[in-house]
Amino acid sequence: MAIIKDSFGKEIQYVYGGIKPDGSKWCGEGFHSSKSWGGTYTIAFNKRFLREPALMCTIYGDEQQTFNMSISVVEVFPFHFVCITSSPDIPRDCGFTFIASGEV
Repeated sequence: MAIIKDSFGKEIQYVYGGIKPDGSKWCGEGFHSSKSWGGTYTIAFNKRFLREPALMCTIYGDEQQTFNMSISVVEVFPFHFVCITSSPDIPRDCGFTFIASGEV
């Protein structure tokens, strides 16, 4: 996690992380993660954003297990987001990485 000032003097927070298929954190800082059911993950920020942050999420893992996987962000709030990893037909647990950025 980092907070920097942009060219207008606003504080911008960057939170990054990597999540294992079981919902535990394997890298990053500034957040807590949990898995509620098949392929559904909640990432809670330690410091809330002023508004909903911009997010980028990508599937992470062994090519043999992730080549047909995708990730969708289904809810975004200033204090957390929810995403779902899935195969083409059903939600499935999968590792992923993310970056969230926005004003604090």
